[in-house]
Amino acid sequence: MLFLQVTVAAEWVYANPGALEADPIAQQNTWDGLCATGREQSPINIVTSAAVPAPLPRIQTFIDANVTFAKNTGHGFQLFETSPLAHNFTSSDDITPVDGTSKGYSEIGANRFNFYQVHWHTPSENTVDGRSFPLEAHFVHQFDDPALVGTYHRLAVIGLLYELGECNPILDNFWNSFPISAGASEVTQDDTDFNEKLSDELAGGYWHWYGSLTTPPCTETVSWNLLKKTATVCQRQIDRLKEALAATQNGIAFNNRVVQPLYSRVVVETDSFMPAPPPAPSAPPTASWYYANEGASEADAAVQEETWGAAAPLCNLGLEQSPIDIVTADVVETQLPVISTHFSATTEYVKNTGHGFQLFETAPQVFTLNEDNTTMAIDGTDKGYSEIGTQRYNFYQVHWHTPSENTIDGKSFALEAHFVHQFADPDLVGGYNRLAVIGLLYELGECNPLLDEFWSTFPVESGVSNYTGDHIELNDVIANELSKGYYHWDGSLTTPPCTETVKWNLLKTPQTVCQRQVDTLKAALAATQKGVSINNRVVQPMNGRIVTSNVASAGAAPSPSAPLTGGGAAAPGDNGDNGDNG
Repeated sequence: MLFLQVTVAAEWVYANPGALEADPIAQQNTWDGLCATGREQSPINIVTSAAVPAPLPRIQTFIDANVTFAKNTGHGFQLFETSPLAHNFTSSDDITPVDGTSKGYSEIGANRFNFYQVHWHTPSENTVDGRSFPLEAHFVHQFDDPALVGTYHRLAVIGLLYELGECNPILDNFWNSFPISAGASEVTQDDTDFNEKLSDELAGGYWHWYGSLTTPPCTETVSWNLLKKTATVCQRQIDRLKEALAATQNGIAFNNRVVQPLYSRVVVETDSFMPAPPPAPSAPPTASWYYANEGASEADAAVQEETWGAAAPLCNLGLEQSPIDIVTADVVETQLPVISTHFSATTEYVKNTGHGFQLFETAPQVFTLNEDNTTMAIDGTDKGYSEIGTQRYNFYQVHWHTPSENTIDGKSFALEAHFVHQFADPDLVGGYNRLAVIGLLYELGECNPLLDEFWSTFPVESGVSNYTGDHIELNDVIANELSKGYYHWDGSLTTPPCTETVKWNLLKTPQTVCQRQVDTLKAALAATQKGVSINNRVVQPMNGRIVTSNVASAGAAPSPSAPLTGGGAAAPGDNGDNGDNG
């Protein structure tokens, strides 16, 4: 998958000059960074016998762009620029964005993804049971959030495979307009309806997994959706693309990356489509959301659905919501990446958010407590990070829920801690995209000595209190539990706005907490939540998701000589008021 604004340290190639097929050695030698170290790379080989059947969200396309020019990127044929905006074409050197325009979008369940561009690879990049196809199209999208534009985060691809057969009439609308050399040419015939073209294939179902861009920088967490039903392409059309590739790639007449290891990933395939989500509430959004009615002693699903849906419709409409019940009999065992924590924050104060106890602000930088009990960010600081395989996530905060939000085989736990992180990229700071949570469960038993270092310092009412105790060494807290494995799935924040694509990692081994410690949190919750002494969201449907767990720790791939993708601590940009998320 090509992104035009990619900047890489050195030239990357599919193979050496004149080669007849993709060369894994040449790619390994010239594709560095995450391309070499990532554990969620694309393309993949789909083993149909290993794909897990599940109900998946229906995909609908609403692409409304007019094809006015065809572009040879130097690595293939592409329609439209990699941007949410439509572009005017005057010449190959004069392609300008049109403010306020769009090229349409696709809906994957309740989530809207803006359509950016479509491009083609020969032979196909993804394979099915080891079989390659003569052509593959990638319809590239990005989640509908202005903060993401210009980044590689929260991308989604609809992939279409082509088998050799009759010439494809849609391709013939513009195929000969692509220049042989790198550049763009005008398209004068425009009766291309991609929505109509894709509707039949979309109805046939798809395979879904999380992968990466298939060209440098190989950014991961791309939502891949490969259609099971194929289209046809003729040899003449293939030869046209091969001719252009050879002209721009030193005789290399193909543009496919070799398939990558699946590692711990699981491919899900459509066995049915989920019902269409209900329309968003007609009432205006409100910030008031509740776990239950006044004085209740347990979470109320109906109250949460009513008030959370009004505050943030995704809470009700989303198909990857958290928390979940982990059914251990359904868990897929695999090799998950090693998680290591490198927290460095010093605790100056503790915080009652009004919805629970929390250490640190929801921001990458350290905050200090002023004499007037207000907090202030310290520029240029960070609180450390965690590494999940080769990817770095900045540590933001940790908070607690009682009872636990996630359950195991229907069993609830007395307490659950959420260590909240965000992928280390300054462009993400201030938003809720690409979050990761390490979850720790607590069983009722002996009092937890670490909690006792600061637990009684939390104020009963909303606000902050000065902490003067010993340094809280959070790395030591969960080091033992991290070594014993975890459950992994893709979910959401467990409070509004319920943003999805959160990487959840729930440690298998619980710690203990005593009733006195639980009661301290319950008393504070009751004081700030009108008598409601709990702060757990009810468990949410799985909707086709798969939970994986590690059978044995898989060592992280060798780190690149450059900094990990995303670099170090993200730049300042959050005011620290987003407490309690996750």
